[in-house]
Amino acid sequence: MKTILLKNIQKEYEQAIEELNKTEFSIEDIISLSRNLFNEIIIRGCSREENPDNDMLLFQYGTYKLDNELYFSFDITRQFSKKNFDMFQLSLTLLFDPTEFKNLESYNSWNSHFKDLEEWIQDIKITKGYQLAKLQTSKTYKLTFCKI
Repeated sequence: MKTILLKNIQKEYEQAIEELNKTEFSIEDIISLSRNLFNEIIIRGCSREENPDNDMLLFQYGTYKLDNELYFSFDITRQFSKKNFDMFQLSLTLLFDPTEFKNLESYNSWNSHFKDLEEWIQDIKITKGYQLAKLQTSKTYKLTFCKI
């Protein structure tokens, strides 16, 4: 495991994405990358041992308008809570043409609501959004980091 400052987390994700050396990402790539970095990187001041809610993963999907265009979004967000209660999110999102996802309700789940990370990932893989998205090619991906 590697401990870093929160301000460097986006660089770690960017480097991991670059190492994949891909122009297109699958939902499996996003899940694997998110799992690996969650297991490999600890953020100083966001101890999971102290409180699991200090560093956790959120899976979510749905159809949303972004830059005046409609997309189906498949997203894994890592959320950090600092000791001073400041919260930050790093989101890795695949964006798809929404056509194949009509009438699909939005969904989300936190890894902390499951026994372990693998059980959470298995839950992701049985969702309708996952089943549909794995058959599609994403238009693009976004990596965003912000204070919430």
